[in-house]
Amino acid sequence: MTTLTLPIFSIAVISAAVSFLSVFELGEWAFYTMWITAGVAATISWLLPALKFASTFIDVKSDSLLLATGFGSSRRHKLPWAEIASITSSPMRGITITTISDEEFVLRGYAQQKAIVAELQSLHKRK
Repeated sequence: MTTLTLPIFSIAVISAAVSFLSVFELGEWAFYTMWITAGVAATISWLLPALKFASTFIDVKSDSLLLATGFGSSRRHKLPWAEIASITSSPMRGITITTISDEEFVLRGYAQQKAIVAELQSLHKRK
C-alpha cells in the first residue's frame, strides 16, 4: 500500500455514490446538496493528501540533504553530510535519518526504500 491508496479509494467511492444517486430524480436542492457534499468530501479526502504527498521530497546536494515535508513543503531541514550518523530503512517506519545529536527524521511513503537508503548510504560514505 502506498500513501495515496486510501485517498484514491475515497475518490472512487465518492464518484460511485454520485453516479448512483444521479440516476434518480432528485429535487433541485437535493441535487445541489449532493454535488456540494461530494466536492467537499473529495477535497478533504483526496486533494489535501495528494498535495501533501506531492510536496514531500528529498533534495540531495553535494554538501547536504534537504528534507522537505508537510503541506506545501512547510517544514524544511538542511542536514549536512557531516552531521548524519546513520540512514536506515524499516518497512513499518520508513526511511530513518539519524543525526549525530540523536535527532531522527522519518520519511514515509517512498517506494523502493531499500534502494533509496543504499544510494544515500553510498553517498554518505563518500563524503
